[in-house]
Amino acid sequence: MKIKFIFDIASPNSYLCHKVIPEFEAKHSVEFEYIPCLLGGIFKLTNNQPPMIAFSEIKNKADYMNLEIKRFINFHKIEEFQFNPFFPINTITIQRGSLVAKEEGIFSQYTDITAKAMWEQQINLGDAQILIDTLNTAGIDGKMIVDKASDPKIKESLIKNTQMAVDNGAFGVPTFFLHNDVFYGKEALREIPDFL
Repeated sequence: MKIKFIFDIASPNSYLCHKVIPEFEAKHSVEFEYIPCLLGGIFKLTNNQPPMIAFSEIKNKADYMNLEIKRFINFHKIEEFQFNPFFPINTITIQRGSLVAKEEGIFSQYTDITAKAMWEQQINLGDAQILIDTLNTAGIDGKMIVDKASDPKIKESLIKNTQMAVDNGAFGVPTFFLHNDVFYGKEALREIPDFL
């Protein structure tokens, strides 16, 4: 059984889901299909805003979101997470690069590298040269990835993925599609088993 995972590595919650998905897959005998999208595009198409903007005037909301992240981290024993000081980062090249990585058969490796760089090593992957250097250091041809990321076919694929996500009910990330059901947020990983 496949669960579609709508993600953008710009989101710390996408990273947190990525960290626990392997255990979830093993426990429930399912497979997650990662669908790279552009979070900014999803926001634009749905008239949504990043939480730090949307909830900036709501007393206690930001504190609760931070508490929720801490609870998730503690529950799943994720010790490596560090908030990126360059956040928010423009991830359009990274997300296009993930589609290139899929074509090259190195998607899992690429996703692990970018997730770790973004949310463990606090690297500014929004800088194309830093992205290239980070990939090179990890054994992936970074220049090849970034060069191919500008291919019109790759650009169109990211646009289509983003539109598909919205058409099927996404308004942010992480979003999961199982059968005809939509699940939003990292806490959905506790709810999804009831629908398998």
